[in-house]
Amino acid sequence: MRMRAVRSKLFAIALRCREELHAATLTRIFSGAMALAALAHQTAEAATPPDAATHAMKPLEDDELSSVRGADGIAFNLNNFSLTSSLTNPLTLTYLSPGGSSMTLSGIDLSRTDDADQFADPYQLSLQSRPGLPDMIALDFPLNAAGTQVWSLTTDFANCDAVTAGACTGTNFLGGTLQIEGLTMKGGGLYVSPSTLADTEGIAFGLGTQLDIASLTVYSRGRNAGGVIDTSDYLAITGIHLADANTGGAWMLADLNTHPGLINAETDATGSYLHVQIGWPTTSDPVAAATLSIQNITFTTAGVNGASASVTNIGGASIASLQINYLDIKLRTGSQ
Repeated sequence: MRMRAVRSKLFAIALRCREELHAATLTRIFSGAMALAALAHQTAEAATPPDAATHAMKPLEDDELSSVRGADGIAFNLNNFSLTSSLTNPLTLTYLSPGGSSMTLSGIDLSRTDDADQFADPYQLSLQSRPGLPDMIALDFPLNAAGTQVWSLTTDFANCDAVTAGACTGTNFLGGTLQIEGLTMKGGGLYVSPSTLADTEGIAFGLGTQLDIASLTVYSRGRNAGGVIDTSDYLAITGIHLADANTGGAWMLADLNTHPGLINAETDATGSYLHVQIGWPTTSDPVAAATLSIQNITFTTAGVNGASASVTNIGGASIASLQINYLDIKLRTGSQ
């Protein structure tokens, strides 16, 4: 019995040592495999360059956003701009007066030619600070020194003396077709900011440019159904030039700092209206003066019974100094 007990203890000790040896072996094998895997991973990382860092939009906090300032603004152009009305559904703008009459522009066609380099002379949109005054949004027009950016406009116009439920029920006077060709703007721009007038809400603005128009023509017989203008009767004003009387450059008819304009909506006893105003100068600086010249004014009337057309040429006209010290326009809608 004692010998059996001794053998049993020896067998238990041997079994325990075997189990411990087996566990240690497995542990060493597992540890070695992990070490080899880690070494292989490090070798692969060393052989393969790291991926480039990814970039993504990052939202800005309000305090960060408030400190953002544009350096040069945004430059853009209107390369080959064209707006052409459909013959069956022409673009139409109508102003309905409080008295029930209306003025309508229809069949509006507008286009522009461009510089050879479309990015050489763009519009510039920027936000600019003014000491002691609200910041302003500035839209600077192209300098267009060579006059290669040229606009053209064609539209029909009519006046109805009585409008009911959106339809002309009175006399509709068809004024014909207005065509402006060779219109160039050189320099100047549009500048807007919040109004600084006490107890007055709205948008203050400055506006000006140098303007040249090759011809402004009114064809009294208008266009036919195919859009072709009847040129038998017309009034033509050619060679129109508007510029600053002193510098010959852009004329600012409203200056945001010294002679601002105002656009806002107001309400009085008769109702609400759109208000466009150029206020009196706010400083002692003189209001900018413009010079206006017209090269020629011509009336052409179609002949009767095959006779030749009658042409009346009254020559040119000019204004040496033109100023707008104050202007007040109220646009009200009509009731239907």
